[in-house]
Parts: sequence; structure tokens; C-alpha cells
Amino acid sequence: MSSTDTATSAPTIVARGYGAGERGPETSTAAGRRRTVTIVVAVVALLLVAVLVAQLTTRRTSDVAYAPDNPDPRGARAAAQVLEEQGVDVTYVRTTAAAIAEAEAGSTLLVLDADTLRPEQQQAIAEVEADIVLANLGGGSLSALTDRIEIDSYTQRASRPVDCEDEHAVAAESITAGGAVVSGDVETCFQAGESGLYATWTEGDQTWRVLTDGWMLTNTGLPVAGNAALVLRSLGAHDRLVWYVPDPNDGFGTETLADQFPLPAPVVLQLFLVGVAIVLWRGRRLGPVVVEPLPVQVKASETTRGRGRLYRRAGAHAHAAAALRAGFVARVAGRVGLPSHAGRDQVVDTLARASGRSHESIFDVLYGPPPTTDEGLGSLTQALDTLESEVQRA
Repeated sequence: MSSTDTATSAPTIVARGYGAGERGPETSTAAGRRRTVTIVVAVVALLLVAVLVAQLTTRRTSDVAYAPDNPDPRGARAAAQVLEEQGVDVTYVRTTAAAIAEAEAGSTLLVLDADTLRPEQQQAIAEVEADIVLANLGGGSLSALTDRIEIDSYTQRASRPVDCEDEHAVAAESITAGGAVVSGDVETCFQAGESGLYATWTEGDQTWRVLTDGWMLTNTGLPVAGNAALVLRSLGAHDRLVWYVPDPNDGFGTETLADQFPLPAPVVLQLFLVGVAIVLWRGRRLGPVVVEPLPVQVKASETTRGRGRLYRRAGAHAHAAAALRAGFVARVAGRVGLPSHAGRDQVVDTLARASGRSHESIFDVLYGPPPTTDEGLGSLTQALDTLESEVQRA
């Protein structure tokens, strides 16, 4: 065999490789993963920086009515600051659990809007050992909290001289207040008829006081007449004050697992943002959302009637009345220029001007005692319809 034939028949070996400037498939995949991780880390870092900036620039005051950190006219920051200057440690809480945890013997517990609390919340408050001050009472029930007082009626805000021997009331000489008036097996003062705007009594070692008009605590009402003397003396009897403004969303007595192990708000926000970043990173691998029509459609009117039947079967006249009143305020708010956070006084004043009715008439319809019978609920419905028509004509 010739050398030429040998060269022709020899196997040919072809090298499969990459040049110095080229990347193989494994290298490209690893680089892609590193790039993705780098992007996600950068996004999370930016989100954490945004959270930190938000925390540093967050407003240190609130707009909650009667809150001790609210500098607005409806807030009570002035009263809280004066008390702190006098050596009183003011603790602001929004939940029943926090209130009963802080309200120890030798302290004072201030409860705003106590009549709006559920029975289980009122029962828990009644068991604390601290002295209790109730403020800003409306038309709700207090039966689970105390049976010593009851709300008789409502009166216009006006100046009223002292007419009792309670030391705090005597120091005030006169106050300017209105709203609910209470009576019972207690000492009442600053009378409106046979009932009073201030009440006090003792149960064992515990002292109870009632300031029916929460306006006295506000930055607007505190400096009027002797309001400051009565408020500051009532709240400053001890060197610790727990200031409880109930949160409507407080689930006390109906807690979930998340409620039992709460996380600080910044931590929750950071976890949420990290979760969003992970979803954006991995979510692109998911297919489109499949929309499936529901087999049944329920009309809103049927839902409303069903809820009404449930209220009637349960005898929940107070819940039904509260829903009717809230719906009325929501409907007329836009017509009369009421903001969503308007309080009772602002609602009453605005609707009185819009309808031409007296403040007492408006207050009785919207915040009077809840009905206890079907007939009473029907009368309330008719009264709300009449008031709404009057507002529409104005």
C-alpha cells in the first residue's frame, strides 16, 4: 500500500471545542443565573432602602380623633403633653388586648367611645384593676361594662356650673360640654335636667369617672371654661395613664393565628416587598391566568334581603340600625361635603345646616339609642328617609 493510500484512508479526528473568547452552554447558563440573582438582590436592596427612607420620613403624629398624638382640632395632643409635663406617663393603645395588658393597679385607663365596644371587649375592660375614665359616650349599650349608669338623653353643648361636691368638679367650677347625659346610682355633676355630664363612683378600690362629651379632651375644647381642670385632674390621678382609642378593626375575642403572633409593621412591609420581588422573579415562568365563569350569579338585592332576614331572625336590631345609619351618612356625605373621617359633631352640625333641623333632632336620628323592636327599626328607617329627602331638597 502506498503512502498516498495510507494518508487517504487514515481516520480524521475533528476537535469539538471553543476558542478562548467563546462560552459553552454550561457557562452561559451559569452566567444567566448569576445575572438573575444579581438583579433580584439589587431590587430587594432598593426596596429595603425605600422602606428605610419611608420610616425616617413617616409623620410622627396621627389624624385619629381623640388620639394623644393628634395635633389637629379633633385630636388630644395638648392634654397628653400637659399630663406628661406633670410627670404622667401616657401610653397610647388601639386594641383591647393592649389596654388590659397595660392597665395595672395604680394606673388610670381612659376609654374613648366605650359604647362602641363589643360585649366581650367591655367585659375584659371591666375586669382591669386600674381606675377607669369613660369619655365620649354615644347611643350604644354599656351593660357589659357597668350597670351603674345609663344614658337618659342628649343636650346641647353649653356652659354649666358645678353642682356637686366631687373635688375635681369643684376645682373646675364650670365646664362647657354637651351630648349624652347620664344618671344612675352614682354622683352626677354639671346637670342637664335630672342627669349630668360628669359622673363618678367607686367599686372597692377602683374609681370610675365619666366625661360624656369627648370634645372636652380635644385641643379645641380643653382650654374652654374649666374643661382643662376637670380633664387633667381626672386623667392625672396616677402617674401612669393608658389612653385607649378603640380601633374598629380590633378582632379581640375572634383572633386568628396571625393576631396571636403579630409582627411589627416595618417587618411586615419588608416581607411583603421581598415576596413581591420573588413573585416578579419567578412569576414569569407561570402561564396566563385562566378565567372561568362562575356557575351562579347572585343579585345584590337578594344578598341584601338575605342579610336582613338573618338580622331579623337573630333579633339584631342594633346591628341593623347601625348599618342603616352608616349607609345614610355614606349616601349624603358627598352632597353636603362631609369628609370620610368626619366625627359625630361634624356630621350633626353639617346635616343640621343642610336640613334646617335642630342639632338634637339630628343627633337623636343618627346616634340615639338603637331600636329594640321591629316597629322601632321601621320608625328609624322612615326617619332616615325623611331626613335624606330634606337634605336633598336643601
